Amino acid sequence: MKATTMKTAETNPLYQSRILPIVQHAETRIKTLILLSFLFGKPKLALLTSVLNIIKSVQKQIPAEFGDVSAYVNGLVARSDFYIKEYYDKPQTSFLKIRTELQRTNPAARIDNAKQLYELTSHPRDLWAEAKASPNVVNYPTELKKTIAKLSESPMTVQEPGKKPISIWQKAELDTRYQNQMQMLQDLRVKGEDLCWISSHVDCSKRCEPWQGKLVSLEKHGDANFVVDTVDGHTVYSLPDIMAQVDKYGYHNNIICGFNCRHRLIPYRKGTVAPKEYKKGEIAKQRSIEGAIRERERQIRLYKTNEHLYNESGITPPTIKGVPLKKYIKGLESSYKAFCEKHGYAWQEYRIKI
Repeated sequence: MKATTMKTAETNPLYQSRILPIVQHAETRIKTLILLSFLFGKPKLALLTSVLNIIKSVQKQIPAEFGDVSAYVNGLVARSDFYIKEYYDKPQTSFLKIRTELQRTNPAARIDNAKQLYELTSHPRDLWAEAKASPNVVNYPTELKKTIAKLSESPMTVQEPGKKPISIWQKAELDTRYQNQMQMLQDLRVKGEDLCWISSHVDCSKRCEPWQGKLVSLEKHGDANFVVDTVDGHTVYSLPDIMAQVDKYGYHNNIICGFNCRHRLIPYRKGTVAPKEYKKGEIAKQRSIEGAIRERERQIRLYKTNEHLYNESGITPPTIKGVPLKKYIKGLESSYKAFCEKHGYAWQEYRIKI
């Protein structure tokens, strides 16, 4: 839905719609490669080569003006290495142990890869009982499904020095918004503007709430309370000082430069007043709605990843609350879109694709 009358929780949506699918698709492809390499016994070298090619593709696709692309590359490399250890190396060791055990009790059984073992143990026959198969063999299908679930749920993260790890999706959102905000700031400086009002919107974050509606200087520094001066009876605060604050996770996460910040800077003119301020109750309500929208999007992407891994591996996806996974996802999508429309927000297809 792209109706212009609908609210949006996005900044720089055209850029987000270009960048976010790149990182999401890369994450899905890497997870799929690792799972299939384990299931079908593909060589580790071939797996490493394929993963590296995906990462190189991401590096080429992200525009140079987007910023520090190395953070994405380093994150993809480090997280892929973790995935390979957890979902290729460890399961491979477990598979070899179970296969050896099964062939000891039933020498006629020929099992070349983990997918074959899954199919055999998912459809037990009398020979398993006769062989008195161990719990490891019997429980193999359940354990494999747990592995697929864990791989689906494990986020691809980016770790920057001195900062808390965040998902690569969050990193891409942060960077697209930051780029948009910094361009706005630069354009105002080029025009010679210094004093600006900070816009107000009802669903702003807690970190932005104290500053929306305030008059700021784009260039000057202030005192310990960020105060620069008083103009026409209005207190002027230092935007550079406000933006320079670092949160407990190491990020410059404040108004204008922060996560998901959609505030605008409005040039000050004598006689103008602060943009509309909203009551705290209204702000809390809208913040809750936006949070619920984002959580619905994350859940849809998670379940779609889960379904994709099952389909690619040729294993029947499990049911969720007694409902086939594909049908359950369609229900989540319908609920998500209805929720957005009910509260006046536009939904975007790329945010629920993998």
